[in-house]
Amino acid sequence: MKITRALAAAAALALIAAPAAMAQNADPNARAHFLSPIKVVGKQAKLKVRYRCSSGEALWVSAKQDKSRKKNPDIKKEGSSKISAAWWQSHRNTFTCDGQYHTAKFSIDKVEPGSKGKLKKGRAWVQFCVTQGEETLILSKSGWVKVKRGKPAGY
Repeated sequence: MKITRALAAAAALALIAAPAAMAQNADPNARAHFLSPIKVVGKQAKLKVRYRCSSGEALWVSAKQDKSRKKNPDIKKEGSSKISAAWWQSHRNTFTCDGQYHTAKFSIDKVEPGSKGKLKKGRAWVQFCVTQGEETLILSKSGWVKVKRGKPAGY
């Protein structure tokens, strides 16, 4: 099902507001795998993900780095965006939840409130979450992903 930006933003805000209530995937068959490093070009970054979910209204993709750009367990903690040197995110990507596997490139940037800093070469803690309504976490995948700087088109 294709998702509108308004639904995605509303559900993702709920995800941030009530993470403790959404501890496990509601869809036991939902899966996600990060297939590429995050490639930063200018003010936008992309991450290729293979995923499967049966339902979902909103998708949130987030990447955070500490100032060393290395793996720091503190960045994995709730509320760590406050201590991060960079936090890029998006609730605006379209996605499909129909029980089948899909592969897509998802964009993150600093457009949304709270986002900050510059993603730089190193490692980022990535969260990929699909929600249904305000309290149901359908799919949650997180992990360390390499960040690479890319060249703008035309080079």
